[in-house]
Amino acid sequence: MYGMIHKSIHGMVVEHLGEEGWKKIADQAEVDEQHLLSMESYDDHIVYDLVEAAADCMNLKPSQILENFGEHFVKKTLSNNYQNLLKNFGQTSFELLDNLNKPHASIKTTFTGYRPPTFTVRYIMLDEIDLIYESERIGLSPFVRGLLTGIAYLYGESLVIAYEEKIDVPSGEQTLFRVVREPPK
Repeated sequence: MYGMIHKSIHGMVVEHLGEEGWKKIADQAEVDEQHLLSMESYDDHIVYDLVEAAADCMNLKPSQILENFGEHFVKKTLSNNYQNLLKNFGQTSFELLDNLNKPHASIKTTFTGYRPPTFTVRYIMLDEIDLIYESERIGLSPFVRGLLTGIAYLYGESLVIAYEEKIDVPSGEQTLFRVVREPPK
């Protein structure tokens, strides 16, 4: 994964636990964050180790850390740095989700070895979709759950995951999310 992910995890931890909390988590995960560059690729184990250490320090499950991180990633990292770019890919949360492979494809041409997930959207009704998340990485579906919360926030919408199912695949991970967009109140 790229250093931008690590920097965002750093930001989330500092927001909740301060620099001392981050230092404790980074030390436990044996990560020297000051050497991580945003646009460089690093072994996936760094993120997994940081998630495990954060879960241990915060007395949460790794899936909870990943979900919180997915939301933080959209609300803070992407929203602060790439909000206009994101909105170019859709004027609603569903439009963005339907086009989510496009920014990943353009990033893939820039970064050697970039292994993005893929997202497939199937419309059930105007305000209901099946979002299928596929990745060669295992265990990141909770991150996607958090991304959905963050994307809803970004667009001022209310998205509810009505159903979630892991799909049995020979390798990697595939998860179906039934997502309902609730009307504004």
